[in-house]
Amino acid sequence: MKLSFRWPIALWFLIFSLLGNPVLAAQAKTAPAFELAADKIFWQRLSYRAESFIGKMTSNISLATLPEEDAADNLITAAGGCAVKASGARVFFLESHSNIKPLFGSNEIYTTQSWIDSNSAAALQRIRRREGREMWQKSYRFMDKGVFRLKKKPKDSREAKLPLDKWTQTRESFYDYAPANPNCSAILEPGGLLLVASVIKQWQQASPLNLCVFNKKQLYRVNVSLAGIRRLKVKYIEKSGIENKRRDTEIDAFQISFEPQSLEQTPKNKEEFSFLGLKGGFDIFVDPRFGLPVQIRGKIAAVGKINISLQTVEFAPDN
Repeated sequence: MKLSFRWPIALWFLIFSLLGNPVLAAQAKTAPAFELAADKIFWQRLSYRAESFIGKMTSNISLATLPEEDAADNLITAAGGCAVKASGARVFFLESHSNIKPLFGSNEIYTTQSWIDSNSAAALQRIRRREGREMWQKSYRFMDKGVFRLKKKPKDSREAKLPLDKWTQTRESFYDYAPANPNCSAILEPGGLLLVASVIKQWQQASPLNLCVFNKKQLYRVNVSLAGIRRLKVKYIEKSGIENKRRDTEIDAFQISFEPQSLEQTPKNKEEFSFLGLKGGFDIFVDPRFGLPVQIRGKIAAVGKINISLQTVEFAPDN
């Protein structure tokens, strides 16, 4: 018996597209909900340092939990749909200060503040501020259909000397998710990936993860995978209450790889994914004892490949 299959041309085209185009294939998958075990993050302050022969970098990170009503007071009002709201009574407030000092050129100083849902790691709001030769502040409010951005900068050198609330050059933008067809259960911001790494014991059996992350102007699918266990030299100070302990040893660290891929097929704005000043993909090495990110490895545009090593950790009370 001879069987004949006559599939519509459109169906063949769809199959070919999904198999041959990794971006479309990624879009066809639903990014599963990520549940963040907030009580499994044991650190509240991290200090990092990196040096190479063409530059150096320092980064200080703090994490706090806020009552939902206190967090709501700091969220800006935005147009473009319904704003993302916290799913519970507590919200994470993540703040980072990074100073990149290349051997040639001017320093780049960045401050980032993020309000993050303590259950799903979904981003509520992100504020990025740059100081130095180029000054600006960009506030991102996450909505159900996209991200609203308010950019402020001084209009001239005179205004640059004034407080930020006196800056008069402003611009509003809205970045719609629809063109990327993300099919995401939650949208994260880059800083939230540090929290994901900190709770690796929660998800390591489900590795790899596919998370949706909005960077600056584009939505990304970030593949998060446990790349193995690496023997790593660590040297940092542990602060717990009034006690300080110097740790200088070798550990078996989890190596977590983060590989971002833009979901926009024809992006209008060229950009590279950015995490703590690193561009593109990066790795985080985690001490499994407390889910502690002891080293971050990646590339900085003005410096090149670099290892960012933990210098100090302050644990949350009762840890």
